[in-house]
Amino acid sequence: MLSGFRRALSLEKTDDYTKQNEELWDSRAETYDKRFGFTRWTQKKLVSNLELGGNPYFLDLGCGTGWAVRYAANLANGRGEFYGIDISSKMIMKAEASSFGHKNIHFYKADAENLPFDNDFFDLIISTNAFHHFANHEKVLREVHRILKPKGRIYILDVVADNFMMKILDRLSGKIEQGHVKIYSTREYQTLFENAGLHFVGYKSIMISMKTLIGEKVSQ
Repeated sequence: MLSGFRRALSLEKTDDYTKQNEELWDSRAETYDKRFGFTRWTQKKLVSNLELGGNPYFLDLGCGTGWAVRYAANLANGRGEFYGIDISSKMIMKAEASSFGHKNIHFYKADAENLPFDNDFFDLIISTNAFHHFANHEKVLREVHRILKPKGRIYILDVVADNFMMKILDRLSGKIEQGHVKIYSTREYQTLFENAGLHFVGYKSIMISMKTLIGEKVSQ
């Protein structure tokens, strides 16, 4: 049984929740790149360790202003196609403006629970510091499973509730932080991946209470 899972499901998206979340991130779009330097550091650490050989199809869930998408595209040296989705119209506008002229970079305003892509489309999907904001994590991961190619991988970088203090932080954040849904433990991530049909590959520790959780779509 997932600890606290019922609370997360109780926050399954309503029209009001979706609107409030979009407004929250719209309000942060203008100053996002200046205020969230730590996010850039974690994104760089994650993307730098991805295998971007061949002709990769890459997606960032909750891409914000698109920094990680551009960084991955630059590392691939013109190979592949790179996509980002975000619920915020203003974030997407800034991402598009910052990526002008890059023909293999694409952004869409979309909800992570309803992704506008074909089945078996992506080799790599990332989500950095965003997963705890998604209202229905199981639905997001089912969508991830659908659009990943066989052997494709999802990398979720986020804080994890693996100790008592992080569980307390999760509860407090749920009361005071707009848009916060739930921080999962490593064991809970494993269960979430398996419920969505993804093999739990393992994790990499980034720092105390922050990990990259890795799931893979099993070959069909």
